[in-house]
Amino acid sequence: MSIKTAVLNGVATIEIARPKKKNALTVEMYQAMADAINAAGENNAVRALLITGQPGIFTSGNDLQDFLNRPRPHIDESPVFLFMRALISCDKPVVAAVTGAAIGIGTTMLLHCDFVYVSDEARLAMPFVSLGLVPEFASSALVPRLMGGRRAAEKLLLGDPFTGETAVECGVAN
Repeated sequence: MSIKTAVLNGVATIEIARPKKKNALTVEMYQAMADAINAAGENNAVRALLITGQPGIFTSGNDLQDFLNRPRPHIDESPVFLFMRALISCDKPVVAAVTGAAIGIGTTMLLHCDFVYVSDEARLAMPFVSLGLVPEFASSALVPRLMGGRRAAEKLLLGDPFTGETAVECGVAN
């Protein structure tokens, strides 16, 4: 599965744990994360959620081969959509802890967390345009609000990686 979950001292942890594939996310992993967020939301003992990856890698984004090998479900049934809907609608504080790369959806999900903490080794990127894709889940609206139009255009249109320090300066991270 490659998603590990735990609840300890009122914190539900969702750990992306697929280091051999740089924590690339599969359909099953999205479903597991959506289920974990929804379960945490319903659990009165949970006061906050923590989303983290492995040392040196948060997530490299979608596992493109996994997505190409599957039929495309209706958007409302897509595990990616279900995950993002659960994340966006979670009424408990969601904290992300990022070390290493957070690529594509890895950066997009950070835009919807309440707190984002990045290590000195963090590298974020939104390579949508270079992949011929449209920025997902309101990225094209949220990024300009956080960092201003010019910086947002640079990050969204060029897709170049940026450091954790830049993420803090831009308002993407705490």
